[in-house]
Amino acid sequence: MKTYGQFCPIAKASEIFAERWTPLIIRELLMGSSRFSELEIGMAHIPRSLLTQRLRSLE
Repeated sequence: MKTYGQFCPIAKASEIFAERWTPLIIRELLMGSSRFSELEIGMAHIPRSLLTQRLRSLE
């Protein structure tokens, strides 16, 4: 993950949130997806390994 070394809360949040696919994962979670398979269906072209990696970073 690319970091900017900022202490500002907005900058810190954007380091996590601005990575590719992360906003779409958050959208799916807010829309009610609660299982890994539901997330996969909601984002058809994301590789499983990348989805797993992004979920772990959000956790």
